Amino acid sequence: MRKTLVTAATLVTAAVVVAACSSKKPNPPVTPTATPDAGFEPLEAGAPEEAGAAAEDAGPTFFTGDDAGAPVALGEAALDSAIDLAVTTAAPKLAPKMDKEGTPGRATLKEGEHFGMMITLAPNRCYTIIGNSPPGNVEKLDVKLYGPPLFNVEAGKSGANDKNMPVIGKGTTALCPIVPIAVPYKLDVAATKGAGRIGVHVYARNK
Repeated sequence: MRKTLVTAATLVTAAVVVAACSSKKPNPPVTPTATPDAGFEPLEAGAPEEAGAAAEDAGPTFFTGDDAGAPVALGEAALDSAIDLAVTTAAPKLAPKMDKEGTPGRATLKEGEHFGMMITLAPNRCYTIIGNSPPGNVEKLDVKLYGPPLFNVEAGKSGANDKNMPVIGKGTTALCPIVPIAVPYKLDVAATKGAGRIGVHVYARNK
C-alpha cells in the first residue's frame, strides 16, 4: 500500500511539473530586419535573384558607377582623399618647410591623356609641385611646367623614375623664380601608363 501511494505521489508531481512547463509558451523566433539608408528602394517582388546579381556586377559604391549617379562622384571623392593623404604624407620629405598653395588640380585620365592647369609663381618664393595617382589607377604619371608667353618652352619636369608620384622642384632643387613680378605658368600632367584619378598640388615657401 505504501509503495502504491509513493508511486501515485510521484506521478502526480511529474504531471504538475510537465503541465507547468508546457504552460510557458516558447519565445517567438527573432527575424532580423534592416533599416534602409535614405534613398534606398526595396526590391520588387518576384525578382530578388536578378536584383542581387545586378548588385554584384555593380561592385562597391566607392569605386564604380555610371554617368548618371552619385556613386561616381562618391568614388572620385574617396580617390581624391587618398591622393591628398599620399601627397600630405610625402610633403615633409619632398617639399620641406613648405605649405600647400592654391587649389589642387584633379582629373580622371585615360592612358595617354593630358590634364592642364595654370599656376602663378611669385618672386621671392620657392615652389615644389607634387602629383599623385592612387594604387590601381595611373601607374606612370608625368608632370611638366611650361613658361610664358606661348607655354611651349619647358621650365621644369618630373623625374623619369617618379612613377605614380611625380615631383618638380624636389627638396633643395625647388623652383625659385628670379623675375621681379608674378608670372603665370602652365602645368601639363600626362597619364603615360595606366588610367584613373590623378591630382597635383603646389607647395611654396618664402626664400
